[in-house]
Amino acid sequence: MSESHGCPHQSVCSTAPAHFHAVARYSGLASLRALTVNHRNVGLGALPQHSVGCDAATALHDELTAAGVESFVLATCNRTELYWRAQVPGDDETVMQAIARTVGQPEGASRLTGKAAALHLFRVCAGLESLVLGEAEILGQVRGALDACAGTGPFLQGVVQAALRAGRMARAETAIGVGAQSVASAAVQLVAAALPLARCRVVVLGAGATGLKAARHLRALGVGALVVANRTLGRAEAVAAPLKGEAVALDRLHDELDRADAVVCAVDAPEYLIGLHDLRRAATGRIGRPLMIVDLSMPHVVEPGEVAGVTRVDLSVIEREVERQRDRRAAEVPKVESVIEREMHHLQSWARHHALRPLASDLRRKVEAIRRAELARAQDELPDGASADAAMLDRLTRRLLDQVLAIPLATLEAGDVPLDATQAQYLRRLFALEPGARSWP
Repeated sequence: MSESHGCPHQSVCSTAPAHFHAVARYSGLASLRALTVNHRNVGLGALPQHSVGCDAATALHDELTAAGVESFVLATCNRTELYWRAQVPGDDETVMQAIARTVGQPEGASRLTGKAAALHLFRVCAGLESLVLGEAEILGQVRGALDACAGTGPFLQGVVQAALRAGRMARAETAIGVGAQSVASAAVQLVAAALPLARCRVVVLGAGATGLKAARHLRALGVGALVVANRTLGRAEAVAAPLKGEAVALDRLHDELDRADAVVCAVDAPEYLIGLHDLRRAATGRIGRPLMIVDLSMPHVVEPGEVAGVTRVDLSVIEREVERQRDRRAAEVPKVESVIEREMHHLQSWARHHALRPLASDLRRKVEAIRRAELARAQDELPDGASADAAMLDRLTRRLLDQVLAIPLATLEAGDVPLDATQAQYLRRLFALEPGARSWP
C-alpha cells in the first residue's frame, strides 16, 4: 500500500458550513458604513431637497434588504442617514447606487467607515449632533427608525442598541439634557418658575409649531387648565384635544384673559391681538392673582406698555434664557464625550466577540470532530472490557482541547491581537476551515 500524504481526517477538514463559500471582506466594526446628510454638512437651506420621508426611508431599506445588504435608515427633519454592513465585494456600490436614486448626490455629504461611523451614531444619540444641543427627541426617533427597518440584522441592531444606550447614559450621567433649549420650552419654564402651574389656567395663543410645543410642555409640567386659542377653531381643537385642553376661537380671547393666570402668545398677526385696554380690564379685580404675558410672536401681538398687576416677558428675555441654557449644556460636552468613549469601548468588545463567534464555533466544531475520530481509533485499540479507560480518554482529550483553544480564543476576544478580515481569513486557512482546504497529519 502506498503511503498517503493526505489528512486522516480529510472528510472533517474539508467540510465547512455554507457561509464559508462567500468569505466576508470585512469583520467587526470594520464592516460598518454610514452616509449622512445633515444640517451641518449641507446646510439647512439645502437639506430639504435631500431629505426623505418615512415611506421613502422604508423603501430604501427594503431595496437594500432585497439586495442582501443589512441597513438602517434614520430620517428626521435635520438629517437623513444610512448605516449599512459591507460584507462582500459590491455591497458599497449597491448602497451608493440606491442612495443616488433616493436622495441624489448631495454635495458635502459625509461618508464614514468603521469606528468613525459608530462614533457618529453615538454622538447623534447623545444629542451632540443635533440642531438643538442635547435634545432628547432623537432617542425616540432612532428607536422608531430601528423598529421600521425590519430585518436589520443582529450586527446593525447591536450597533444601534449600543448607541441608544450611550444616549441614555449621557443624559443620566451628565446635564446635557437639563434646561430649556427651545423658545417654547424656555417660555414655559419661566411661567412655571413664576406661578404655581398646577393651580393655573394658561392660554396658548396660536396653534402653530411653537404654540404646539408650548402646549405640550405645559401639559408635561402639569398645568392645571390648558386653553388653546386660534383663528381656526379646528386647528385649535387638533392641538388641544390630545393634551386634554380646551379649544377656543379668537373671538373668545378677551373673555379668556379675565380667567387666565398666564398667556403664551405664539401667532403671526399683522396687528396687536391684545391691547393695553384689554390688559387693564383683565387686571381689574385681580387682588393677589397676577397675570403673566409671554409674547413669543414676531412681530409682537401684545401692545407694549406697563400695566399694574401684569408681568410681561418678550422674545428678547426668552432668547437670553435659551442662550444661558445652551452655554450650560455646552459645558457638559466633554463629560458626554467621556461617556461615549466608555460605551464605544463596550461596543468594540462586543463587535470583536460578534466577529470571532463564527470562527470560534467552526474551529471548535472541527477539532471536536477530529477528537472524536481519534478517540474512536484509540478505543478500537483498547482491550475488550476497558470501558473505564475509554471514558478516561474521552475526559482527557476533551479537557486537553478546551485548554489548547481557550488561550488563543481569549486573546482574540480581548482584542490584544487584531481580527480584521485579513487576519480572520488567515486563521481559516491556517486551520484548514475553508471548503476544500488541504491538510496534513
